Amino acid sequence: MAQELSAADRSSLSAEQGPITMAIGGVMVFEGGRAFQQEVLLERVSSRLHLIPKYRKRLQAPAPGVLNPVWVDDRGFDLSYHLRRASLPGPASDASPAEQLSAVIGAEMSRRLDRTRPLWELTVIDGLPAGRVALLTKMHHALVDGMGAVDIGTVLLDPTPEPLVIPPPDQPWAPEAYDRRRHLTKLGLSPAMQAGRMVFDSIDRARNPRAPLKMANDLLKATELVTELARQRPAAPMTPLNEAIGPNRRYALHRARLTDVKGAAKAAGGTINDAILSVVAGTLRRYLEDAGVDVRSSPVALIPVSVRKPGEEGGNRISTVLIDLPVHEADPAERIRIINAAMLEIKDSAAVRAGALAVAASGWAPPLVSSGLARAMGGVRAFNLVVSNVPGPQTTFFMNGSKLLEVYPCVPLNPSNQGLNVGVISYDGGMGFGLMADRDLDPPLAVAAAHLRTAVDELTATVA
Repeated sequence: MAQELSAADRSSLSAEQGPITMAIGGVMVFEGGRAFQQEVLLERVSSRLHLIPKYRKRLQAPAPGVLNPVWVDDRGFDLSYHLRRASLPGPASDASPAEQLSAVIGAEMSRRLDRTRPLWELTVIDGLPAGRVALLTKMHHALVDGMGAVDIGTVLLDPTPEPLVIPPPDQPWAPEAYDRRRHLTKLGLSPAMQAGRMVFDSIDRARNPRAPLKMANDLLKATELVTELARQRPAAPMTPLNEAIGPNRRYALHRARLTDVKGAAKAAGGTINDAILSVVAGTLRRYLEDAGVDVRSSPVALIPVSVRKPGEEGGNRISTVLIDLPVHEADPAERIRIINAAMLEIKDSAAVRAGALAVAASGWAPPLVSSGLARAMGGVRAFNLVVSNVPGPQTTFFMNGSKLLEVYPCVPLNPSNQGLNVGVISYDGGMGFGLMADRDLDPPLAVAAAHLRTAVDELTATVA
């Protein structure tokens, strides 16, 4: 009756402490229409909810602090709770519509999801120009990774203005009861639980190199390898992005044409991802100059790399790489060439394999050991910000006949000294940049957003 969480999913739950909120999101801007009337949207989501079963599951802790949480059916599931509404202040505000929309998103992404309910929400945001409507999807990172979020988001969409006919399930949904005593009994007899018990004395066993306890050894090796990979690099420079953050967020968005970014990347001999990192480097070059920081020292970006295999659904399958951003270089094309050379060097390096190993090893560990792996990295300032690029669909989608016009990602801040993240998603010939920042970032997010727009224009001008 219970579904296990992956190691990476559990890691995202344990990371949600203090000022950290581990909800990922996406902003979809539609042309508007009756599709977003509350009763119409309720019917739409209800008719397709059986395609995403996790949306009716909540977390259950069989033995808090000892055993990992599991997914169980929410017996009190209420769809209306998960469909919310907001509206822009409109002419009553001095801010532009884009700034008003960004303010609503920042406020929504500051609020934690209720762990006693399924970990997702949809918020309809009215009041955009020309009758447009924004739909903010918000999901806990434990529910799905960035690539999976695209898959789940498109479940509610159609490839044509005429809605797809989705066959209903064979039987109406009914929650399965969760028997905690039966679950604990079953776990006590399982090899995984027996292995979990053995991890608690892994330090003593590790002193004996001949100990035949592969799982504990794998965990220790993963911890040592990941930490050592970070320590072998120079520490990331201290920047205004890396002050302690608070619980509240600001958000900014910008849209570019995919053909422009792709053309600039091709002209410089790089990839679209290289071009995106060039834009980020150009943004930080001006931002750090405004802050009085020497740009000869390269900030470091952590780049998530999806390792999900074809056919896998949901859950996190992510590893990461670290790359120096050449903020010292003023020419965007030359930045692409520098980044491309660096990415080719680390593409198949031990860094990606180490990330996968850490996830695999900690998958056997109870919460105490998993959090120990995270603490092992605590003394290493390995990166300054996260840059996440998710390739989205390049065809037009609709919601009950309303055309989807633009898409922007929302990437959570983590750890507690990361004040800015950059998310990017491509859709239907466009590229949406979403900047998430601590509310008290100094210089403020508005400065970084302005420099991002300049960096995009600077990049696309190279092929104009």
